[in-house]
Amino acid sequence: MTSWLRIAMAASLAASAALSGCSAPPDGEPAGLEVWHAFTPEETAVFEEIVGEYEADYRERTGEALDVSVKYVSYGDMFTKLKTAALGDMTPDVAFVDAIKVTDLAFGRALTSLPELEGFQARYESIEAAREEFVGASFDAGVVNRLGETGLYALPVQTTTVSLFWNREMFRARAGELRDAGLDPNRPPRDWDELIEYGEVLTDERTGVYGFGMSGSLWFNFPVYNMYGVEFVEYDDSGRASARMNDKNGIAALRRLRTLAESGIEGGAWRRSALSPDAGFINRRYAMIMTGPWQVEAFSNAGLDFDISMIPSPPQHEIDELGLPPRAPEDVERLGTLAWSSSNVGGQSGVIMRSSDSKEAAFEFLEYFTSEPVQRRWASELGQIPVRRSAWDGLDTSRFPFMTKFMDQLKTSKRIPQIPLYGILESNIYNPEIDLLLQGRQSPEDMLRKMDERMQADIFDNINEAIGDGQE
Repeated sequence: MTSWLRIAMAASLAASAALSGCSAPPDGEPAGLEVWHAFTPEETAVFEEIVGEYEADYRERTGEALDVSVKYVSYGDMFTKLKTAALGDMTPDVAFVDAIKVTDLAFGRALTSLPELEGFQARYESIEAAREEFVGASFDAGVVNRLGETGLYALPVQTTTVSLFWNREMFRARAGELRDAGLDPNRPPRDWDELIEYGEVLTDERTGVYGFGMSGSLWFNFPVYNMYGVEFVEYDDSGRASARMNDKNGIAALRRLRTLAESGIEGGAWRRSALSPDAGFINRRYAMIMTGPWQVEAFSNAGLDFDISMIPSPPQHEIDELGLPPRAPEDVERLGTLAWSSSNVGGQSGVIMRSSDSKEAAFEFLEYFTSEPVQRRWASELGQIPVRRSAWDGLDTSRFPFMTKFMDQLKTSKRIPQIPLYGILESNIYNPEIDLLLQGRQSPEDMLRKMDERMQADIFDNINEAIGDGQE
């Protein structure tokens, strides 16, 4: 590992560890919880109403008052704010953090392991039993193998995913040509080969219109890696980490990304200086892109006639060659090859800081917010996907018709790989290598070899050294 990366790793994990050493509030202070979140203003208004109702419910059940103090902290600032708060012994009891950050905080011993709490033990038989009640991929973001021990350090409080957006107006404009090519203009492609076939009809380079706009960001590329069965990291029983990208599945995934970039139907959106997929979709330059629920309002306000579908799956010949299992085996009959589709998950996870002196009350609050009635309200008022699976049953989505499309995609989605310092992985390791690949300046095999070498040297070796040194 280069010296500056070693310093970055040590500083980040040390700062996380500092969060675990804050002193508890002095005896005699009124009972209360402090909760930090990164919700939008609209979400915050509903959240504060829910908090008020929880306080009233708590008072009625226990005969005691519990003040829940709510503070907004932006997504980007949350981790830094937590570190700053640790210096003044001012950390919250509960923080709703970017799901990607749970691994960093858990490795830094900043978080409470939820199964250690009496409330968790009374509510769930095990981590596996708890998982059955939540959106699986979102729940998995809170599961961390730290030094060989798998623990649950968060519950999902907000979930999101990436799906395929397609412009119905652009499809209708080429309906005759699509039919002549044996394609249905009233539906999007179901696998990657078919996406290229659609794109060849929809693309008109003379006018700068392309069938597809593809991101070069690792986060937006995860759906491809997930559906091709690519594992970025493997932990052994002692917690030692090994890079795992370089195998036949990784090669197949990179070949697919490169094929899309070189197909002539992709508008170069993956280039750092190019028109982004979202902007190109609004400007009707890209007929299809991959993005998430956060863009629905913007696209609707732009007057686009669009729809949302599951991300295309590997074609059948690749499924057979790689022996890929379906991501949704129970839905093979209904979805066909789309049961092999996959995506990633984002959103916020609720963590209990290890420094909190009200851990049981904090867990009870997390349980309340993620309960079925509250999650139904969260969905019906805001169009947010419930994190509790029981809230999906009979859910009225008439105000938010696209919600069910994302819910289908979530059934096949997968968590971000459990890798500390994800920002280093994406910005310093992945981005330079994928640029070279998509420019045709290196092979998939070369990229995977370098990815594994750099992940091992820059991130995983530091984990392994900590285990070898007996660090806690």
